[in-house]
Formats: sequence, structure tokens, C-alpha cells
Amino acid sequence: MVWIVFGLMTAAVIAALLLPVVRWGARASVADRNAYDRAVFRDQLSELERDVARGMIGPAEAEAARNEISRRLIAVSGTDPGKPGVGRAAPWAALALAGLVPLVALPLYLKSGSPQMPDVPLAQRMAQAEAAGDFDALIVKVEQHLARNPDDLEGWKVLAPNYSRAMRWDDAAEAYRNVLRLSPPDAATLAAYGESMVMANEGMVPAAAHEQFRKALALDPKLPVARFYDALALKQEGKAAAATAAFEAFLKDTPEDAPWRQMLLAELQDMSARPPALDAQTMKDAAGMSGDDQQAMIRSMVEGLDERLAASPDDLGGWLRLIRARVVLGETDKARAAYDRARNQFAGNPDALAQIDSLAKDMKIE
Repeated sequence: MVWIVFGLMTAAVIAALLLPVVRWGARASVADRNAYDRAVFRDQLSELERDVARGMIGPAEAEAARNEISRRLIAVSGTDPGKPGVGRAAPWAALALAGLVPLVALPLYLKSGSPQMPDVPLAQRMAQAEAAGDFDALIVKVEQHLARNPDDLEGWKVLAPNYSRAMRWDDAAEAYRNVLRLSPPDAATLAAYGESMVMANEGMVPAAAHEQFRKALALDPKLPVARFYDALALKQEGKAAAATAAFEAFLKDTPEDAPWRQMLLAELQDMSARPPALDAQTMKDAAGMSGDDQQAMIRSMVEGLDERLAASPDDLGGWLRLIRARVVLGETDKARAAYDRARNQFAGNPDALAQIDSLAKDMKIE
């Protein structure tokens, strides 16, 4: 009986949705469409005359447009209104297709679905959450428990990582805050609290999060997640030299197979690609120069960088800036020459070679 009821309800919903379409199709005809088209073309002619009067279109263009609109108006006016249009058949086709939906869906559900499976009441689902591995129900169950017992440390310890797993970053940050409120701070929890704030802030490291990473590093100076976000915070604060030093020190301590190694290489390449900071006087002088003079100044700075690297070739960041600058200036041959010199200089350093080759690939000079 329940299937019959559901079938009738489905049919009633489909009929209610398609009835206006069917009624429109019964009234639709070419004559109706032609009347609409004639009204549109007459409006276009009127608008054209107004444009001519305002001087928005020339006489020749206006005459061509007037002829084309008139041709279409005559063509519509000559159509036989007695012929049935597409509008009469289309609604019935839509009705037929809509009728096929339940006819196809029901057998598929009976074959692949579970129509005999009983529903699980909320109380039963909560009681069986842990045994059944029901992740969402488990979170709700712990939330209900903590609403009654807000000082239950173990409850917050369970909830915080599960919020992170669900990418509920604001909730995760609040849960870690409660863990720290109820227990002595440890480096891992401080870093997890800071990371939740970073993720909730779409990758930007707020000051409060940076403070947590600094506290974590005070307890464990080698904690990877805290070292990474501390360096990232320095980068975002515009402290390029300090950020580069932090990333390089972290990379030096990172094993070859560490999953975060490529992230560090990418950050160092990004840091090296940034132009060097200019002092206030240089920026003031450049602002008053012509385009040619500014270009000449830039070339002079690039040549100066090249000369400095010839004297002090161990500056990886300088080599990366030189390669990029040569490409930007259109000096492809000099960029390739700098690339070869850089590879020779760092032949025994796989991390440096990875950054050099990655930049060359991006610049298309390999």
C-alpha cells in the first residue's frame, strides 16, 4: 500500500509541475508566435528611428538596418497561421519524458537500493555511534556531552582533531583552546591550535596564531609544523630575510623523504623570485624617471647583481633573481647562461638544483 501511495504522490507532483506547460502548449500556435515577433520588429524599427534622431547611427547604417528589420517583419507577416508550431508538441514531449523518470528510477532503486532497510532513530544512532564508526554522530555525541560537562578535558581532546578532520576550523580552534585551558601547554597542542586559526583565516597567519607557534617552538624548537608556520608568518609580515633564513634552516634539517620538503622548496623559490627591497631614495628617484630611464635603471641593477654573483657565487636567491630578471627583460640567452652558471655552482646541492630547474621550467629556458 505504501508504494501505491508514493506512486500516486509522485504522479501528482509531476502533473502539478507540467500542467501549466501543457496548457501553454494547447494554446500555442504559429499565429501567437508571429504576433509576438511582429511586435518585437516594430519596436526595433521605432528604436532605430530614435537612434537616428539622436545621431547615434549614420544614415547608411540606419538604412541597412531598416531594410533588414523590414524584411524580417514581412517574412513573419506572410507565415501561414494555420500550421501547428513546435510549441504544440514540445509540452507533450516534456510530459512523456517526465513520466519516464519514475518508470526508470523505481526499478533502479529496487535493484540497487535498500527499500526494506528500517530507519535508525536518532537516540539509537547516538548510542551506536562509536561501535558503528559513525563519524558525524560521534561528533554530535561528544558535543552533547561537552555541553553538559564543559570542563571535561578528554572530551575536548577527542573533539578537537575530529573538527580538524571535518575541516571545521573555527570549531577546531575553540576545541584546542579549551584543551589548553584545562591542561598544561605542550608543543603539539599549541601548534595544532595555531594551525586551526591559520586554516580558518584562509592560509594567513594571524598574530594570535604566530604567538602559538612561537610558544610551541620554545617547548620544541624542532617541531616541523611550528617551524613552517613561523617562517610563513615572517614571510607574510614582509620580513623576507628572516623568512628565508627560517625556511633554509628548516630545509637543512628536513629528511629527503619528508612530505613537507617540496613545500619548503616552493616557499624558498617564491622568496627568491621576489624583487629586492629598494630604499626610499631609490624609489623616489625612479618615480620621477621616464619609462626609458626606469628601464635603464633596472638593467643597471640586473648587471650589478650579475657582477656581485660573479664575486660571491654562493647566493642561491641571487641566482634565481638574476635568471628571472633576464627573462623579464627579454634577454633569453643571458638567462640561459645564468641558469648554466647557477647549475655549475650548485652541482653538489640537490635542493638548490631542484629550485633552479623548477624556475627554469617556469621561465621556459631549460
